[in-house]
Amino acid sequence: MCVLVSVTAPLSFAVRDRIRKAIEAAGGAVHFAERLRDVPAGPEIHFGHVSLDFIYAHPTLRWVQTASAGVDRLTMGDRPFPAGVLLTNASGVYGTAGGEHVLAMMLYFARGLHFYTANQRRGEWVRDVSYARLLKDRTAVILGLGDIGREVARRARAFGMRIIGVKRTLRPVEEADRVVTSEQLDDVLPLADHLAVTLPLTRETYHLLDARRLSLLPRGAFVYNIGRGAVVDEQALIEALRSGHIAGAGLDVFEDEPLPPESPLWRMDNVLITPHVGADTPWDYDAAAEVFLDNFSRYVRGEPLRNVVDPALGY
Repeated sequence: MCVLVSVTAPLSFAVRDRIRKAIEAAGGAVHFAERLRDVPAGPEIHFGHVSLDFIYAHPTLRWVQTASAGVDRLTMGDRPFPAGVLLTNASGVYGTAGGEHVLAMMLYFARGLHFYTANQRRGEWVRDVSYARLLKDRTAVILGLGDIGREVARRARAFGMRIIGVKRTLRPVEEADRVVTSEQLDDVLPLADHLAVTLPLTRETYHLLDARRLSLLPRGAFVYNIGRGAVVDEQALIEALRSGHIAGAGLDVFEDEPLPPESPLWRMDNVLITPHVGADTPWDYDAAAEVFLDNFSRYVRGEPLRNVVDPALGY
């Protein structure tokens, strides 16, 4: 087997060496590059950062392994994802951090830390315990039961919460008390004390949570988005936060990134902002490389790969 592999994921030296040895053992060659424009012509496989322009410009590509779980930059463009190119993602790498991040946001609001930190900045001692709630016996609706969604459910359940999961196809999920399809979303939104959004961005999920659906949430509910910003109509969310219908929002992703300085979200005391790092750790790329190495061994043996993405569905 003579195959050229290009890698743009920023990896540790030890992991780069493992990749090089695995590819050379299979009779191939690997080129590590920091930028896509530095990748030589002719790769059959690519691992790491990638763009649709890059894939179209390299007709020799047969398989692309992303270092991310989300692939909307490749599937939501004006041009279709090229036929004949296999696309796999790094699903499974980001669930633990994502689950912990959402739970941190839930606790931030449930225990009233948004209220107390605002008073701290003003130097005010205000013993108002009406902001200090419990997660126990509350209902969490989790929109999306992929890797991150299931990890959110598992942790929320440990706090004594009731878990309702929403997914595209109806199938029992161990971590959830109840699972419904996206067609039943309107039925369960009124039950949500806490709504966690972990969905990828697809043509079906764009602005899935619009003004009408946000209004279905009970007054005082909290919203968390660690999926993709455009799943939520951001302006509608801002209005719901201003009116008090939504008590607070923990947002890691936004319709425009970086979040523009003029966005009112920056200045809202009932909003917690993190800059699209909610599922990240310093070790993610090396962890994604483990997925790539496993898939590479499958590829050379002609076996089915893990985490194959359907470009038409976007996940």
